[in-house]
Amino acid sequence: MLIKKIFHRIKQKGLRDTLLYVWNIGIADVLDYYKYSFQKKYKYPIGGYISAKDTIKKAKSSGLTVCEYVENLWNIKGQTDEIISELRIIGALKPCEEVCEIGPGTGRYLERILLEVKPKRYHIYEVAWDWAKYLEKKYSPAVIRHNADGHTLRYTPDNSCGLVVAFGVFVYLPVLNSFEYFMEMCRVVTKNGYIVFDCFLDESWNETVIQKWIKSGHTYPVLLPINLVVDFFKRRGCKLIHRFSKKYGCDFSDYLVFRKEE
Repeated sequence: MLIKKIFHRIKQKGLRDTLLYVWNIGIADVLDYYKYSFQKKYKYPIGGYISAKDTIKKAKSSGLTVCEYVENLWNIKGQTDEIISELRIIGALKPCEEVCEIGPGTGRYLERILLEVKPKRYHIYEVAWDWAKYLEKKYSPAVIRHNADGHTLRYTPDNSCGLVVAFGVFVYLPVLNSFEYFMEMCRVVTKNGYIVFDCFLDESWNETVIQKWIKSGHTYPVLLPINLVVDFFKRRGCKLIHRFSKKYGCDFSDYLVFRKEE
């Protein structure tokens, strides 16, 4: 069945696209295997990853939505709505034709943004194949799943999206990888469109924060220099208009909102 599906995809989208698709499937399977093996031995989650199948099943059995279940699991109850409210107040959730999200994961923000912005097309780039498939199916036809290469938004045209977002992504990506995505976000956002993401900023950290993370056992955080980030976007016509912080892990991450000027 899978082989038949692959050949059908080659005819529809070409060899390059299909190879990326197969690669993503392979990565998802390998991650699932090692996640299971590691957790079975050490009872410890890897990077907070949770599989779509298990999460959806547990949420349903608990009588909760996926968003509610995940917020309870991560001890951030109500935070999704708080962040959406903050973005609404500053005008970043204006209706637009197209939205793009990097790493939508469980779809916590995707669901809210669809209701607020009402786009005709919502592009997603998600490396976790199981979640990408779930989101595309549940929120069809608006959600369009693209193969994520981990560096670009290659399937989204220039100046096409009124809103480009990424939540909980740049907190762990290597610095240069984040800047690759920053370039792409500036490319696909429209004039007067908004770019929203969170990250760990250098000026927000001190030894107290460092010790918290060391004691937590999580060593994935990556710090970004605020001045360099703001200047990088400014050079591409995007102005920082708002900033706020919300709980992430054992501390906080900083949310940055940019608007592309005319």
